[in-house]
Amino acid sequence: MDPKLASLLARLQTTRFNDLAGSEAYSVIRIGEELLNVAAAAFIPSSSMVRSVAIHPRAGNEIDLQLKLAKPAFLPAFNVTVHIERQPDLPDRPELVLRLSGAGGLLRLAGPVIGSSGALPPGFRLDGDRVLVNVRQVLEHQRRTELLEYIEQLHVLSEDARLVVAIQLRVR
Repeated sequence: MDPKLASLLARLQTTRFNDLAGSEAYSVIRIGEELLNVAAAAFIPSSSMVRSVAIHPRAGNEIDLQLKLAKPAFLPAFNVTVHIERQPDLPDRPELVLRLSGAGGLLRLAGPVIGSSGALPPGFRLDGDRVLVNVRQVLEHQRRTELLEYIEQLHVLSEDARLVVAIQLRVR
């Protein structure tokens, strides 16, 4: 990044964007399936229970996942469908709720093990057939909690072969 631009951005951050007070921004970001899968592969830790994941967004706020577990290695990949059930309502209810289906009874059996093993990233919690993604905790883990001051709305949707993130920001 250009040093002058970096300096300007640093100044804005230290003043909590005071010189931009009253500004709003709304953005819709469509992330293609290929990029999602490259990112997923890059972020799976080597110590993870999951060896690989293939992500296939579909229209109607559903995402098909094909998961391959690291152990036991002989198990075939299995499929899970994720339905986006509830959007976060910031700041009071910061959880994105995803409902899981598929994989037979495997989710019910594996749920307690996954939930207590630390296999899920910070901010993610398994509750029965639901995954709760706490946006506040995810940002805390990334050391980006200051973003919560500016996010008015955050929606995660899906369409064929794309994950859609719609975000509205406001500087007070």
